[in-house]
Amino acid sequence: MDFDKTANELDQNPFTFHGSYVRAVDAKGRFNLPFRFRQGGSGPAEEKYVVSTGADGSMALLPYSVWINNFNRMRQGEPGPELRRNLRRMSRSSTVVEPDSQGRVAISPETLGRVGITGKIVVVGMVSYMELWDPETLEKMEAGAEDPQAGFMDEFYR
Repeated sequence: MDFDKTANELDQNPFTFHGSYVRAVDAKGRFNLPFRFRQGGSGPAEEKYVVSTGADGSMALLPYSVWINNFNRMRQGEPGPELRRNLRRMSRSSTVVEPDSQGRVAISPETLGRVGITGKIVVVGMVSYMELWDPETLEKMEAGAEDPQAGFMDEFYR
Protein backbone atom coordinates (compact mmCIF):
# COMPACT_ATOMS: atom_id res chain seq x y z
CA MET A 1 0.00 0.00 0.00
CA ASP A 2 1.29 3.46 -0.87
CA PHE A 3 0.91 5.20 2.49
CA ASP A 4 2.33 8.54 1.32
CA LYS A 5 -0.09 8.79 -1.59
CA THR A 6 -3.03 7.91 0.66
CA ALA A 7 -1.98 10.46 3.29
CA ASN A 8 -1.60 13.18 0.65
CA GLU A 9 -5.01 12.42 -0.79
CA LEU A 10 -6.58 12.54 2.67
CA ASP A 11 -4.99 15.94 3.34
CA GLN A 12 -7.34 17.31 0.69
CA ASN A 13 -10.36 16.34 2.81
CA PRO A 14 -11.52 19.17 5.11
CA PHE A 15 -13.24 16.73 7.52
CA THR A 16 -11.41 14.63 10.05
CA PHE A 17 -13.56 12.26 12.05
CA HIS A 18 -11.94 10.19 14.76
CA GLY A 19 -13.08 8.71 18.02
CA SER A 20 -16.08 6.66 19.03
CA TYR A 21 -19.33 7.81 20.60
CA VAL A 22 -22.36 5.89 21.86
CA ARG A 23 -25.72 7.57 21.37
CA ALA A 24 -29.33 6.70 22.15
CA VAL A 25 -31.65 6.18 19.18
CA ASP A 26 -35.29 7.20 19.62
CA ALA A 27 -38.34 5.48 18.09
CA LYS A 28 -38.12 7.74 15.01
CA GLY A 29 -34.49 6.75 14.32
CA ARG A 30 -33.04 10.03 15.58
CA PHE A 31 -29.73 10.31 17.40
CA ASN A 32 -27.43 13.17 18.31
CA LEU A 33 -24.49 13.52 16.00
CA PRO A 34 -21.33 13.94 18.10
CA PHE A 35 -20.56 17.65 18.37
CA ARG A 36 -16.96 17.08 17.28
CA PHE A 37 -18.26 15.53 14.05
CA ARG A 38 -20.59 18.38 13.15
CA GLN A 39 -19.58 20.29 10.01
CA GLY A 40 -21.51 23.43 10.84
CA GLY A 41 -19.75 24.10 14.14
CA SER A 42 -17.39 26.69 12.66
CA GLY A 43 -19.81 28.94 10.82
CA PRO A 44 -22.77 29.07 8.47
CA ALA A 45 -21.67 26.09 6.36
CA GLU A 46 -24.43 23.90 5.04
CA GLU A 47 -24.54 20.76 7.12
CA LYS A 48 -25.70 17.89 4.97
CA TYR A 49 -24.75 14.21 5.04
CA VAL A 50 -25.48 11.02 3.13
CA VAL A 51 -26.19 7.77 4.93
CA SER A 52 -25.60 4.63 2.90
CA THR A 53 -24.48 1.02 3.04
CA GLY A 54 -21.17 0.78 4.83
CA ALA A 55 -18.43 -1.82 5.01
CA ASP A 56 -18.23 -4.82 7.33
CA GLY A 57 -21.90 -4.73 8.38
CA SER A 58 -22.14 -1.05 9.24
CA MET A 59 -23.94 1.96 7.82
CA ALA A 60 -21.81 4.89 6.64
CA LEU A 61 -22.49 8.57 7.22
CA LEU A 62 -20.51 10.90 4.96
CA PRO A 63 -20.50 14.64 4.40
CA TYR A 64 -22.58 15.22 1.28
CA SER A 65 -19.63 16.55 -0.74
CA VAL A 66 -17.48 13.54 0.18
CA TRP A 67 -20.23 11.09 -0.85
CA ILE A 68 -20.73 12.88 -4.19
CA ASN A 69 -16.97 12.92 -4.85
CA ASN A 70 -16.68 9.21 -4.00
CA PHE A 71 -19.67 8.31 -6.19
CA ASN A 72 -18.31 10.30 -9.13
CA ARG A 73 -14.85 8.76 -8.67
CA MET A 74 -16.34 5.26 -8.76
CA ARG A 75 -18.28 6.16 -11.94
CA GLN A 76 -14.91 6.38 -13.69
CA GLY A 77 -14.55 2.59 -13.46
CA GLU A 78 -14.75 0.13 -16.32
CA PRO A 79 -18.23 0.56 -17.90
CA GLY A 80 -20.41 -2.51 -17.73
CA PRO A 81 -23.00 -4.44 -15.73
CA GLU A 82 -20.82 -4.79 -12.60
CA LEU A 83 -20.17 -1.05 -12.36
CA ARG A 84 -23.85 -0.24 -12.90
CA ARG A 85 -24.87 -2.85 -10.30
CA ASN A 86 -22.45 -1.43 -7.70
CA LEU A 87 -23.42 2.18 -8.39
CA ARG A 88 -27.11 1.25 -8.29
CA ARG A 89 -26.63 -0.50 -4.94
CA MET A 90 -24.90 2.55 -3.46
CA SER A 91 -27.49 4.93 -4.91
CA ARG A 92 -30.47 2.86 -3.74
CA SER A 93 -29.11 2.59 -0.20
CA SER A 94 -28.32 6.30 0.14
CA THR A 95 -30.37 9.02 1.78
CA VAL A 96 -29.54 12.68 2.42
CA VAL A 97 -29.91 13.69 6.08
CA GLU A 98 -29.52 17.03 7.80
CA PRO A 99 -29.28 17.62 11.54
CA ASP A 100 -32.22 19.37 13.14
CA SER A 101 -31.83 22.39 15.45
CA GLN A 102 -30.87 20.03 18.31
CA GLY A 103 -28.13 18.30 16.30
CA ARG A 104 -30.10 15.10 15.72
CA VAL A 105 -30.04 13.22 12.45
CA ALA A 106 -33.00 11.03 11.54
CA ILE A 107 -32.46 7.75 9.75
CA SER A 108 -35.51 5.58 9.28
CA PRO A 109 -35.81 2.76 11.83
CA GLU A 110 -36.09 0.33 8.88
CA THR A 111 -32.75 1.51 7.48
CA LEU A 112 -31.04 1.27 10.87
CA GLY A 113 -32.67 -2.12 11.46
CA ARG A 114 -30.89 -3.56 8.39
CA VAL A 115 -27.67 -3.48 10.42
CA GLY A 116 -29.29 -4.27 13.77
CA ILE A 117 -29.33 -0.74 15.21
CA THR A 118 -32.27 -0.16 17.54
CA GLY A 119 -31.93 1.56 20.94
CA LYS A 120 -28.23 2.45 20.85
CA ILE A 121 -25.79 3.39 18.11
CA VAL A 122 -22.00 3.64 18.04
CA VAL A 123 -20.65 6.41 15.81
CA VAL A 124 -17.02 5.73 14.84
CA GLY A 125 -14.91 8.37 13.10
CA MET A 126 -13.05 7.00 10.06
CA VAL A 127 -11.27 10.20 8.90
CA SER A 128 -13.45 11.17 5.91
CA TYR A 129 -16.65 9.44 7.04
CA MET A 130 -18.40 7.92 10.04
CA GLU A 131 -19.41 4.31 10.59
CA LEU A 132 -22.72 3.63 12.34
CA TRP A 133 -22.83 0.39 14.31
CA ASP A 134 -25.07 -1.65 16.52
CA PRO A 135 -22.98 -1.77 19.75
CA GLU A 136 -23.25 -5.56 20.15
CA THR A 137 -22.33 -6.24 16.52
CA LEU A 138 -19.28 -4.00 16.74
CA GLU A 139 -18.18 -5.55 20.03
CA LYS A 140 -18.50 -9.10 18.64
CA MET A 141 -16.55 -8.19 15.52
CA GLU A 142 -13.79 -6.49 17.49
CA ALA A 143 -13.62 -9.31 20.08
CA GLY A 144 -12.24 -11.74 17.51
CA ALA A 145 -9.97 -9.24 15.81
CA GLU A 146 -6.23 -9.30 16.26
CA ASP A 147 -4.28 -6.17 17.12
CA PRO A 148 -3.05 -4.21 14.11
CA GLN A 149 0.02 -5.67 12.49
CA ALA A 150 3.35 -4.22 13.58
CA GLY A 151 3.98 -2.79 10.10
CA PHE A 152 0.73 -0.86 10.19
CA MET A 153 1.47 0.54 13.66
CA ASP A 154 5.04 1.47 12.68
CA GLU A 155 3.80 3.30 9.60
CA PHE A 156 0.94 4.99 11.49
CA TYR A 157 3.25 6.45 14.15
CA ARG A 158 6.23 7.40 11.98
